[in-house]
Amino acid sequence: MVMSFRVSDLQMLLGFVGRSKSGLKHELVTRALQLVQFDCSPELFKKIKEIYETRYAKISEPGQPPQQQPLPPPPPPQHRPPSETLSIHSSYDRNSAVTRTGLSTTPNIDYPSLYGKYLNGLGRLPVKPMKPEVRLVKLPFYTLLDELLKPTELVPQNNEKLQESPCVFALTPRQVELIRNSRELQPGVRSVQVVLRICYTDTSCPQEDQYPPNIAVKVNHSYCSVPGYYPSNKPGVEPKRPCRPINLTHLMYLSSATNRITIIWGNYGKSYSVGLFLVRQTTSSELLQRLKTIGIKHPELC
Repeated sequence: MVMSFRVSDLQMLLGFVGRSKSGLKHELVTRALQLVQFDCSPELFKKIKEIYETRYAKISEPGQPPQQQPLPPPPPPQHRPPSETLSIHSSYDRNSAVTRTGLSTTPNIDYPSLYGKYLNGLGRLPVKPMKPEVRLVKLPFYTLLDELLKPTELVPQNNEKLQESPCVFALTPRQVELIRNSRELQPGVRSVQVVLRICYTDTSCPQEDQYPPNIAVKVNHSYCSVPGYYPSNKPGVEPKRPCRPINLTHLMYLSSATNRITIIWGNYGKSYSVGLFLVRQTTSSELLQRLKTIGIKHPELC
């Protein structure tokens, strides 16, 4: 009904609620539709009804009483995902055969319901697409308990080759309790751990752990040991290092105190992301027992 209004009708409606009346017709229509969508007051719909009836009363033949005119047909529906379309009022029945006539013959009409019919198929304002998140591959010897810091890109702060990226966080009482009550796998190493994982900033697929050059990790006031390089006996071949989660638990405050982690890394063009996770480390015997519980499958079925 609003979409059938002329410019003067739209300006009258917008002026009634104190909105700006300037602009082209499609701008006025958009402004009026948004007004109806977010302000479903009885006074507003009464004014729309009044403008509509006044308009069609003027175009009736002289000497004849005003006749009811059919409402204009709605715009053709557009195929959009359900999340992008306007919701329909619960009182609107798609299968009901409601005659599209003037509002004067339906004193008890549900205006929001009628509005839903004529906006069906019109999408909301475009939603800004969300940037894909970096995902890390699942590791068989670690069971994820909590995600303390989602994989976040390491952003260089200057043009220096050696960069420092700080991170501040605190454990919850539940997380502290999980760590304290976990069993020791070996002296000083508990099964529930806070681990740091680093990988390439690539959202196309789950990423494996990958360290940047010159990696060093400082937890509070102490440096954490990072796996070193494997020795290489081949000339001209760069030594490799095992990239795996870095256990930070033994250097952290197991209380409500704030922990500060500083990652020192080399900025040589590649982009890296870091994440903090609360995990439970699984021993090889536990993993073997879990595999036995699942059962043995034929290789062709795997």
